Amino acid sequence: MRSTRLLALAAMIAVLPSLAVAQGKSQKGHMGPPMTVRKAPVVHNEIRRNDAAKDAAKASNKADKVADKTERTGEKAERSALDLAHDQKHLTQGIKLTSSEKSQIKAIEKNYDKQYRALRQTDKRSDNTAKKNGTTETDAAFQTQLSQLQAQERAELRAALSPAQQAIFDSNVAKLSTHK
Repeated sequence: MRSTRLLALAAMIAVLPSLAVAQGKSQKGHMGPPMTVRKAPVVHNEIRRNDAAKDAAKASNKADKVADKTERTGEKAERSALDLAHDQKHLTQGIKLTSSEKSQIKAIEKNYDKQYRALRQTDKRSDNTAKKNGTTETDAAFQTQLSQLQAQERAELRAALSPAQQAIFDSNVAKLSTHK
């Protein structure tokens, strides 16, 4: 009986590799029992810290983008205010100027053009400094200086005109102030 069992066992050992080949499995060496590879246990606190850091970085980036967009909008408003303040051709619209009045007005505009450019450069430097420091710069000082400069230029332009021309000039100033 014992020999029968051994014979059956030997037959199984001999038949198993041919059975594996018939099923399409490789016959290269004996692989042994299948092994499962376990991953290291996940540390949930570490994942939560990483997620929190990523969320904070995203929020910071979003806040920076909003601040940059706000800053660009403010810069655009400043540029348009500066352009409008210096665009004096609307003030002399409908006024016939003599050649001496034209030369006086050109001299005044040239003088104030330098001042407007200097004001803009000063504002750019203060904006850049505020950006580097991570602070917000208020444009109240810029607006005040711009208004003063504009008022001075208008007063000088008005003084170069005759009384009849000054009436037209004043109505043009009133029209421009209602468009703001």
